[in-house]
Amino acid sequence: MVRMTGNAFLRGIQLFSYVLVFGTFAVSPTDAAAGWPFFSDNGPPRGSREWYEMHAADPPGVRQKYAYGKMWPPVARPTGPKQPAIHTYYDAHFWPNPYNLEDRRVVRSVMQTQVDNGWLSATTLYHYHFDADTNELNSSGQQHLHWLLTHAPIQYRQANVASDIDAKVNSDRVGSVEREIDRLLGQSASIPVLLRVGDPVGTPADQVQNVFTQAEAARSVPAIPFTSAVEGGGN
Repeated sequence: MVRMTGNAFLRGIQLFSYVLVFGTFAVSPTDAAAGWPFFSDNGPPRGSREWYEMHAADPPGVRQKYAYGKMWPPVARPTGPKQPAIHTYYDAHFWPNPYNLEDRRVVRSVMQTQVDNGWLSATTLYHYHFDADTNELNSSGQQHLHWLLTHAPIQYRQANVASDIDAKVNSDRVGSVEREIDRLLGQSASIPVLLRVGDPVGTPADQVQNVFTQAEAARSVPAIPFTSAVEGGGN
């Protein structure tokens, strides 16, 4: 029979008290609601597969908290519960993924918008591509339409006509473009012809030609000044 001394008995009572207090703290509903492992006040149990998937998109970094009348830290930071340790390790190991992928997507989206707008302007027939009296395609318009049908990529191959305030002018110009397309490709290979609001980006060729013509007409005849090297007489 094992005899227990007074000191051993007291230590046993003290240890039993610690276990009892710790056990009460571990399973109390208040601590479970505060996020004690494997408990949750709402949603799936903490530590389960569903819980990790629910928090997979939480942002990394220090959480901003309010204390003593101030926000800590003072700069913008995410709020809410801290990340699990495994998610913190994941972000540190694969950083800057996935944020670098999002940055690339935004840059490519902006560049693609610029490309689309450029092709929209390049495939548009403006007022100087049509005869001012008949609204039929002039030679410049025919050449531009032929380039569109033969050189523009398939995804951008549609004819756009800059709209006018007169509905009849728009109808005549669209009809002229459709007839020219049928003549070049045939009705079976026709492409869409759409009206759009837009102004030419560059300057019409006839205006550019007038500028050079006027500059050439105003240019003086080049003259090289000449002074004889012999002044007076000489042998």
